[in-house]
Amino acid sequence: MSLNTFLSIVLLLGATGYLLLGARLVAARREIGSLPIGLLFLIMSIWVAGGAIELLAPSLEVFLVGRMGHFVATALVPVVAFVCFREYTGSDTPMRLVVAMLLIPAASIVLAATNSLHEFMWYLPNVSANGQYLARPGQWGPWFLFVHAPYSYAVMGAAIFSLLVHSSAVAPAHRRGLFLLTAACMAPISATLLYDFGVGPRTLSYVPIALAAMLPIYAWLIVVERIVEFSPLAYETVFQNMQDPVVVIDDQQRILGLNQGAEDMLSMDETQALRSPLETVFGLGSTTVFEVLETGEPKRMLTDSGRFLHVQVSSIDTSGTSARGGRVLMFRDVSDVERAQSEVRKSEKLLRTLIDHSVNGIIRMRWVEDETTGKQLRCIFANAAAGRLLGIDMEELIDRAASDIVDLATTGMDRRDAEDVLERFEAKAGRGEGLDIEVCQRSGATGRWLRMICEPVGDDIAATFIDVTDGKTREKQMESIAWSDPLTGVLNRRGFERHASRRLAESNDDATGALLFIDLNDFKQINDHCGHEVGDQLLTIAAQRLKKSLRSCDIIGRPGGDEFVALVPDVTADIADRLAKRLTNALEEPYMIGEEQLRCSASIGLALYPDNANTLTGLLREADQAMYRAKQRSRDEPDVGADDLLEKAI
Repeated sequence: MSLNTFLSIVLLLGATGYLLLGARLVAARREIGSLPIGLLFLIMSIWVAGGAIELLAPSLEVFLVGRMGHFVATALVPVVAFVCFREYTGSDTPMRLVVAMLLIPAASIVLAATNSLHEFMWYLPNVSANGQYLARPGQWGPWFLFVHAPYSYAVMGAAIFSLLVHSSAVAPAHRRGLFLLTAACMAPISATLLYDFGVGPRTLSYVPIALAAMLPIYAWLIVVERIVEFSPLAYETVFQNMQDPVVVIDDQQRILGLNQGAEDMLSMDETQALRSPLETVFGLGSTTVFEVLETGEPKRMLTDSGRFLHVQVSSIDTSGTSARGGRVLMFRDVSDVERAQSEVRKSEKLLRTLIDHSVNGIIRMRWVEDETTGKQLRCIFANAAAGRLLGIDMEELIDRAASDIVDLATTGMDRRDAEDVLERFEAKAGRGEGLDIEVCQRSGATGRWLRMICEPVGDDIAATFIDVTDGKTREKQMESIAWSDPLTGVLNRRGFERHASRRLAESNDDATGALLFIDLNDFKQINDHCGHEVGDQLLTIAAQRLKKSLRSCDIIGRPGGDEFVALVPDVTADIADRLAKRLTNALEEPYMIGEEQLRCSASIGLALYPDNANTLTGLLREADQAMYRAKQRSRDEPDVGADDLLEKAI
């Protein structure tokens, strides 16, 4: 086997790989950046296939056909890469700008195809003196030198510059995947530069060979690193506007990111912190921070500036390899409480004044001997805030057993969890140790979260109750943002998979149910014709109709675009069919948006559990295929009924 034959086989395999990878991304248009990077890989497949044709060409005409693949790719790749990188960093590229940017590439393709008539792209001949076809001409033409090459490199440079400048819109843990993709682009760009500047043999185009060699790396980034499976704008607004300082670290205790509150607390910006060890960043408090990271238990720390902070750590629940198993350190400034307690120890009068007017509940308990129960803790003092937070008059707390007070503080918790809190309190109090725990308290219809801090004070035990309901609300809001679609309010793709998988896993062996896959047929035309604002309103109305047509226990999600899914548990096939038809009719109703009356019917695929599949992945696949059959059947049909828009899985 000759070298040319071997290289041709490698290039054809590479072209096939790029074609399959690009087709997969284009077909999966639900992820951020999947469409432009899919198009980028499809163009690369043309480039690599052209190199194979050059090596195998039996005639000059066939050779020139393969060579056109080089100019088609070099003309289009920079523009597609520009759009791809901008989309990754959360910036839309207007269609009019894309069209304007394609004018010069289109002219270059036409001039390359007709070069023999004018030699604007390269000077002839195409064959060397000994009859070999020239993969690189002896001299480039004026259009290539002064327009095509400068424009292509400028656009590619602008694409990379756009990624580097605007990458702060992407969560730091995800920037690694983007920068890996950028680094992987350097090899083919360098090969192209060497080729254009005349380095290497003129009879062999080695740029397609470089692209074929990079295919495994690109496939690893897409399939393993899954760099197209995150939303670039998901964290910045909430993360930066939290009042409490937040520090994100990876599994090797390196800082990945700080919010504005953390920058103010540490007196350094995020860029400086990313280059510094954890010990340097936290100074005197680093020992406490490491203890919190090791034990997972919240603690108090003293900063270099003399401020007291409450520190707690939580893990980031993610399956993405780019996230690197990060954890979140949250700080709450409790300096006021610490200073107040210090002053209290100096003056009993000041102590009583501060305690009586504190917004936090404060209780003091003392060990007393009881004839029937023996030695036990009883309340000897309680301020007004303690009675308010525990839902009882302050006077009624006096002389109550400590176990009764803990019971009052855990009335909003499950019985087993409440018993666990009481056991931990009694064990810590018996050993003269402190306890810092969050409990849920409910009085009538009012529920609140309390942070219960118990510490030994001499022979007594002091308990402080701090209302942390607002903090818990912020945590729920952050979780809602992470799992919900911000436009429609239903679950996003990951949120739906999480809730639906959990529901199926908890189902009984004889459970039944159904999964509906809904696609709005005319949404793209409405969105393109009426604008994205109208399209967003239509999606919101459609989601409201879904909620109204289905039951409160049903799980509804929006995987992306104009598609919705719904898991309908504990229903028979007949009930699922009636629900689906009711939903079809509801979505066929006109949409009144401003002065516009729009119609946008929906194709629905119905898969039954466990008849069609007994896993969420299987149900989604079967319902998706059924939906596409319904969509195909009703396409271009002027009069489509509800029965035509609904298809059941086979």
